[in-house]
Amino acid sequence: MTWHRTASQWFNLPAGALWEVLSEVRRWPEWNPAVGEAGLGSALTEGTRGHYAPAQRLLGALHRRTAPAFTVTQVEPGRRLVLRQPQPGGAQEIEWALTERDGGTLFTQRVVIDGPLAQQFGLTAGEPLVRGFAAQCARLYQLAAPAGNPADDAAARPALTVLAGGSGYLGTLLAADLLCSGHEVALLARSPRPGPFRQILWDGRSQGPWSAELGAVQRLALVNLSGASLDRPATEANLALLRDSRVAPTRALVEASRTRARPVERWVQLSAVGIYGDSQEPMDERAAPPTDAPGLAAVVRDWEAAFDPSAAARATVLRTAVVLDRDAAVLSRLTGPARLGAGGHLGTGEQWFSWIHAADWLRVARAALGLVPSAGEAAVELPDGVVNATSPQPVQNRELMAHIREFVGVPVGIPAPAGLLRAAAGVLRTNPDLALDSVRAVPGVLKDAGFDFRYPQLAAAFREMGA
Repeated sequence: MTWHRTASQWFNLPAGALWEVLSEVRRWPEWNPAVGEAGLGSALTEGTRGHYAPAQRLLGALHRRTAPAFTVTQVEPGRRLVLRQPQPGGAQEIEWALTERDGGTLFTQRVVIDGPLAQQFGLTAGEPLVRGFAAQCARLYQLAAPAGNPADDAAARPALTVLAGGSGYLGTLLAADLLCSGHEVALLARSPRPGPFRQILWDGRSQGPWSAELGAVQRLALVNLSGASLDRPATEANLALLRDSRVAPTRALVEASRTRARPVERWVQLSAVGIYGDSQEPMDERAAPPTDAPGLAAVVRDWEAAFDPSAAARATVLRTAVVLDRDAAVLSRLTGPARLGAGGHLGTGEQWFSWIHAADWLRVARAALGLVPSAGEAAVELPDGVVNATSPQPVQNRELMAHIREFVGVPVGIPAPAGLLRAAAGVLRTNPDLALDSVRAVPGVLKDAGFDFRYPQLAAAFREMGA
């Protein structure tokens, strides 16, 4: 059996700068917080033995007592480093590869565990090493990037991109990609905590030092991702929380933007395809959202209404579908029951599910910021206004659950009638409408702009997540 995970990130840095950090194995914990300690017994050459221990206290202690040393099995200076550690009946192999591409470097991390206990060791040893890859890369960039002097001419400096709600999954994904591409990034944070990004304190609703600081920035781009997770029971109190956590920060940002001497250059305002309500019909950006749909659709309507596009020179409202990725919380929500044999269709199974792979969402967000979708790709110019950030091929719930069963390796699953799902939602602390409502959003604007999806089909998206 084999467990494996591969992920890549492009850096606007020469391979040599990244190699200086990667080749000092003792610095591994500096960019991967899952590693508590690491080191080599001698100089870095093939055959050198070394050790590492997880940062988690109990696993780290167990690893130090029982795990054998790893061996450096391959070294190609400036290009490739492979570490191999024996496991019962097999081994764990960690590979870091650097490939010069598009004026920078593509960094690829591969972790492979083989042997009869590969799946068990994958969960306990492999997953922590690969989790949060975007943030790992942001830390690696900070360690490898040379200290530079800002341009003397403020007008010549690149725009500062500020992310509100940037500590969540999508914010970390976008902030890390921008940082690794050489852009200046800052997060607006209610409770600053250690991390790879500069943070600016704010309360998410009133003006203060944060708005004065942003007002003094010559060139500014804003990405507003603020909002509590939608995945909670649809009580009146929770709906009020969801609304306030989106509307208040949006209004605060709009108010702050009006005090600036220069307009915000680019504003990317997050929204959700849930604004289209429960419908079997395909909805692109030309479709008028229903004005009377209750629940989450009403929350999203108020969220969009709080945004004033005149606050920026260019503004995009990203109506985002469910974003799929290994690190996204929604994946564990989808796969958890399926692993236990409850991966049958939900409700009738006929309801539509709109989705987008994280790699494509990231490319859409970059395009909305006026950047190329990814290194080496042609720029896509998006018009101002609403953009459905969703795959061109939504699927019905029956197909979604079939892919999930295949993904977790459990070929059969018990269906869950709507009544049972609603009854269990309170115990599971979730909103059954997220699974039972039919949302069939399609990306008309992206299609017209010539946007090329890497993962237009759900099967390909699940294959990538399992790679």
